Amino acid sequence: HVQAHQPILDVGTGCGVIALLLARRFPQARLVGIELQTELVRFAQQNAVRNALGHRVDMVCADVRTLPSLISPGRFGTVVCNPPYRRVGQGRLNPNASKAIARHEVALTLSQLLVAARHALARRGLLVMIYHPSRLAELCVELERTGLSPRRLRLIHPKPQTAASMVLVEAVCGGHDALEVLPPLLVCDADGRYTAEMQAIFEGRALGVSDG
Repeated sequence: HVQAHQPILDVGTGCGVIALLLARRFPQARLVGIELQTELVRFAQQNAVRNALGHRVDMVCADVRTLPSLISPGRFGTVVCNPPYRRVGQGRLNPNASKAIARHEVALTLSQLLVAARHALARRGLLVMIYHPSRLAELCVELERTGLSPRRLRLIHPKPQTAASMVLVEAVCGGHDALEVLPPLLVCDADGRYTAEMQAIFEGRALGVSDG
């Protein structure tokens, strides 16, 4: 769910793909993408212009950790993010600096991300993020500690009978909603073909606007 009547913030926007998809999905929404890496911000700005969305999508080069000093609290109705989920020292650090920042907590830890998101969100605003299931328990604890209550959770499985590879989490700012665990999302069927739901997602018809 996205609260499109209020501005949406995409944290770690990269080249702006998620922000632009949301702008297409919610034609009335205004979006801001924040990204640390200058080169990626340049690509994101170009992508917004090329998709005729520059008037509704702003790309900002800034460190997410400094967000509380950059904006007033409660400015956004929704924060979305695909943050780095590997701790430094966990797995091989990619020699490519850009990829290392995207995958490991080199420039942004989970705790720092959630503090920034909490500052940005209006009361009852939503944090929507994808994370690795190996750190799900830690994520839930950190969310609650920061004042963000997990509200919906969905595990993503590559195929039937395989372990979850990622988890989708929605949390509400300043609320104490009961946690709803949704049915798993299967990417492919047993034969390796995309499931009907994944095909619908790719085609942009998985949810009606009224559902969001």
